[in-house]
Amino acid sequence: MKERRIEHTYDCSAETFWSKIFLDDEYNQKLFLGELHFSEWKVVRSEERAGEVHRVIQATPPLGDLPSAIKRLLSDGLGYEERGVLDRKNQRYRLEVTPRSMASKLTIQGELTTTPISERSCRRIYVARAEARVLGLGGMLEQRLLDDIEKSYNKSATFTNRWIAERKL
Repeated sequence: MKERRIEHTYDCSAETFWSKIFLDDEYNQKLFLGELHFSEWKVVRSEERAGEVHRVIQATPPLGDLPSAIKRLLSDGLGYEERGVLDRKNQRYRLEVTPRSMASKLTIQGELTTTPISERSCRRIYVARAEARVLGLGGMLEQRLLDDIEKSYNKSATFTNRWIAERKL
């Protein structure tokens, strides 16, 4: 299993990030469908339970330029289901991803947190973990998954700071 820590600074408080951005449907639609060019991103279920938001998301990121060995493994495409729990009090989102292709051979998990920097800024920290149980290709697949996640988070950080500035959040 490989792990990657991805950090970005946002021009808003941690409270604003969690209450006005993270779960905002308009923000997520524009980020995933518009900015990141997913062909699908939708909340299938979201429910509040004892200070936590439990949600299920279906998403399909763009295929991009993949090595042929990896493309062959993705017979059902890059779509996935994300099951996540936001602990509102501790401002922590934990997620597990089940890919449409190779669900029994891939484990993808993550944890998103924020750390306040000032009244008007916070650091978003995402720790992604990927394990691919594929003989001969596991390490390459894990590396590619984490590289793609990091690229996506880099683009989303730029988009999010623009979103914050435009809305004066």
